[in-house]
Amino acid sequence: MPYSAAAVGNHILALGRQESIPIDQMKLQKLLFYTQAWHLAEKDAPLIEEEIEAWPWGPVVRSIYYQTAGSGRDPISQEFTSVVKAGDGPLSWRLRIPRVEVPEDAEYIKQVWDIHKSFTGIQLSNSTHAPGEPWTIVKDQYGTLETKPPIPNDLIKAVFRQKLENAANTAAE
Repeated sequence: MPYSAAAVGNHILALGRQESIPIDQMKLQKLLFYTQAWHLAEKDAPLIEEEIEAWPWGPVVRSIYYQTAGSGRDPISQEFTSVVKAGDGPLSWRLRIPRVEVPEDAEYIKQVWDIHKSFTGIQLSNSTHAPGEPWTIVKDQYGTLETKPPIPNDLIKAVFRQKLENAANTAAE
């Protein structure tokens, strides 16, 4: 079952705090993208339930953008929240801090973190803009990203599965 981007984002931020690695909004957005992309390619299922959109500066999860917009280029210090139904009444909603609950999913996120943690947000963003990357394919298709179109999970999965196949073929040689 996929998680909210807030739950995955909270897990990534916790990993950063554990290792004293600051994470700004650009870095977090790209880490969310790579976590989703590799999970789609390797597990054939999304890890994040929200769509990833093609914004002018790269792949973005809108809900996370709105919770981090005030951070600018500063490290994100707050945890993400979501509103959840807490009962049957029409006003029975509450804020909660979502978490990744399955240990295997937490370990998967850590594996992606370990690969990408040393890169800055700008470096990660540059890599998402390379030719043949899902963001670039969508940008080329739309010509402009003013509407911030979604990057289809099927496209992300296809591109990252090809990366896995290329790596396997290189390793076999």
